[in-house]
Amino acid sequence: MALIGTDNLEKDPYAVTLGVNYQPVPLLTVGTDYKAGTGDNSDLSVNATINYQFGVPLKDQLNSDNVKAAHSLMGSRHDFVERNNFIVLEYKEKDPLDVTLWLKADATNEHPDCVIKDTPEAAVGLEKCKWTINALINHHYKIVVASWQAKNNAARTLVMPVIKENTLTEGNNNHWNLVLPAWQYSSDPAEQEKLNTWRVRLALEDEKGNRQNSGVVEITVQQDRKIELIVNNIADVPDENNHSHEASAQADGVDGVVMDLDVTDSFGDDTDRNGNALPEDGLSPQLYDAQDKKVTLTNKPCSTDNPCVFIAKQDKEKGTVTLSSTLPGTFRWKAKAAPYDDSNYVDVTFLGAGGNDVNAFIYRVSATNPINLIGNEKEHLPVDNAYRFVLWRDVNKDGVFQQSEKLTEEEMAQYDYQWEFTGHSVNGYTGAQSNTSNEDIVIPATNEEAVQKFGAQKEDGVQGYGLRVVYSKH
Repeated sequence: MALIGTDNLEKDPYAVTLGVNYQPVPLLTVGTDYKAGTGDNSDLSVNATINYQFGVPLKDQLNSDNVKAAHSLMGSRHDFVERNNFIVLEYKEKDPLDVTLWLKADATNEHPDCVIKDTPEAAVGLEKCKWTINALINHHYKIVVASWQAKNNAARTLVMPVIKENTLTEGNNNHWNLVLPAWQYSSDPAEQEKLNTWRVRLALEDEKGNRQNSGVVEITVQQDRKIELIVNNIADVPDENNHSHEASAQADGVDGVVMDLDVTDSFGDDTDRNGNALPEDGLSPQLYDAQDKKVTLTNKPCSTDNPCVFIAKQDKEKGTVTLSSTLPGTFRWKAKAAPYDDSNYVDVTFLGAGGNDVNAFIYRVSATNPINLIGNEKEHLPVDNAYRFVLWRDVNKDGVFQQSEKLTEEEMAQYDYQWEFTGHSVNGYTGAQSNTSNEDIVIPATNEEAVQKFGAQKEDGVQGYGLRVVYSKH
């Protein structure tokens, strides 16, 4: 506070003032004041006041005999009330260093839907989503130290943008770019949340030793990953993902197919922001069939007397599984691997190689000379027709189907098969369901009937779809 002059600021000051006034005549008053304060501060002032009274003759105001009357109660009734008009304000120095931190999703994100929550205090986004960290800084002195401080997640480091003290500016023109890191999985939900959440703040220090921390902001990474199940014959495994979803091998217990699982993020990439493969530690994929039932496979080879599909090899380094079989048939499988959604389906066919092995045959029931429609892309399937699936043995080794080579009804009863529509309709629709198992399928004549029977679209029914059978021996 300042009691004696505006340049003398003191804390909890006090002052004593002494004054003397002399009035020789009613018109004139002279005086002096002396003020002494804390320390060596003092003040001396001299003043003179003219007290002219309207309506009173000037000679009376210059008559010294009237001074006594002026100081009486009656004489001072017209005097101005004297007040101390000095306003005393307490002064507090503004903080020499201040910083405010806030977050904002980057407007240049290629996939804006990667932003889940965007507030100044909290950022929630998918891995590789871009954010900006912003700071409003007010400082009187040069900033000599600036650093990020983590308030949690000591088990995992968040690589923050580099911050240089000499680039910090007064005001809100301080920005840093951040790309969210790869999401990490844990079987414990609480631990998983810790692994993917960071609370950080900005710490500053100036050349005078003043220190200031910003408020804490929270950054959380989430995932929207997809898993793809890939299958190739053991002799045709590529170095990179070829997105193959069907493969075949001989059912001789030696030949086989190699299955692999590929994990991609919401951008369709299988690498993180640094180009490293997405972490797949802790995943335990399991096979499921088309009826969503878990598939259990043995690790031991099976004989032809007791045929089965078995695991021939597991490569933990590559993350692949090789399957072989002594059981002919076509199998449709998908993979489940928590915490991701189910994978796509793959179709694996094990082909018979011996005289007792069977082959598949699909034909139009009304055809005079049945031809195998499997793999026959030139043959368009007419509507208002029934189609039949049979298994047969090439007894005479000529590679030509004959009615006499069909399995007997008792032998066919050992197999389960399911009709399926593949591809899409002529108008690009998908989703038609055959709803037909272990019997002939009838394709109706009209689109309206196809809608009722197969759940197809009324615009084109099942026209344009492909047709196939998935079968296996039970």
